Amino acid sequence: MNRISLFLLLLCMGNMAAEAQTERLIAERNLLELRKDMPDRSVVMNPVTDFDCPDPSVVQVGEWFYCFKTGFPIKVYRSKDLANWTFYRDMFPGPNPHEPFGDGKRDPMHTGAGDLNINYWAPSPALIDGKLVVYLTLFVNMENDRQVVLVADDIDSPFRYANTLNVGTPEHPTPQDGQYFLDDDGRQYLVYGDVNSKGNFIRELSKDGLTYAKGSKPHYITTAYEGGYIYKYKGLYYFFCSRNHFNSHDYTLCLSTSSNLFSGWSEPEPVLTSESPDALLNGAGHNGEIITDQAGRMFMVMHSHCEGLIPRRGDYRPRPMILMELKDIGGRLTFVDHKGNPTQHPCWIVNRPQF
Repeated sequence: MNRISLFLLLLCMGNMAAEAQTERLIAERNLLELRKDMPDRSVVMNPVTDFDCPDPSVVQVGEWFYCFKTGFPIKVYRSKDLANWTFYRDMFPGPNPHEPFGDGKRDPMHTGAGDLNINYWAPSPALIDGKLVVYLTLFVNMENDRQVVLVADDIDSPFRYANTLNVGTPEHPTPQDGQYFLDDDGRQYLVYGDVNSKGNFIRELSKDGLTYAKGSKPHYITTAYEGGYIYKYKGLYYFFCSRNHFNSHDYTLCLSTSSNLFSGWSEPEPVLTSESPDALLNGAGHNGEIITDQAGRMFMVMHSHCEGLIPRRGDYRPRPMILMELKDIGGRLTFVDHKGNPTQHPCWIVNRPQF
């Protein structure tokens, strides 16, 4: 084959690849349009929210699921099926009309974090002794980062500041993304990361969840990742976590496992990645809880970028909520599509949970 023929062949292959990519993007756009009026009620189209929902975390109260998300003020949404979400309340007072995105945020809960520019990240709600307890990251700067606990008598009552669990230190400057974990022996823990320092840790909580258990100490899980969450299934602990920058398409959900809560964790491996840099649904991660429906199927909430669904705000790419199903395949929890096939990419279509 001469050089001219080789050049023409490569050009043709490049055009075919570009056409295939264009066709896929058109198909994804059509799926995004189809989401507005899903004809098949047995499945759900991702994303399941058409609003920004970063770092979603869900607690069930009665027949309702309540989702808390990163932002100021912390907004609470509710759903009966994990697929249709409506605004319910603000967790506490928010910005004034001149600060629509929380610039110049203050400390309405009087946690002692400071007066200005507080970032409110990754709320994790839990029902403990009939109270609604929320673990929340307050980030002011690299020297003033903390995990606080807020508590309310019920979902409709005012939240009040209860305690500060972690404050940034030279050894752990940025404790953040605390997530509640209840083991099957009744002991409860806070799983948290130190993204800019030494890694992810777990530490036992007191019975009321408002302080650490007396004599407890942090146990190392793995290297630094965001949004650590632990789930126990058939005697094996699953530690889900996310790496890379949250604003990027290559934000990735990873998984580490261990048969011992305090040691022996495997190195986190990617389990959910973007199909390509051009995929409209990409950058899935910072998951919330795994929830089992009445049919015994397991679903996980998380956020993902969905280009074209919500307008960008400057360089910030909104992160609506998506649902992903997990299934026991070969004794290991694995993400699957709506047909039950294993997948390593966020799916447009998943089975509809049944409650």
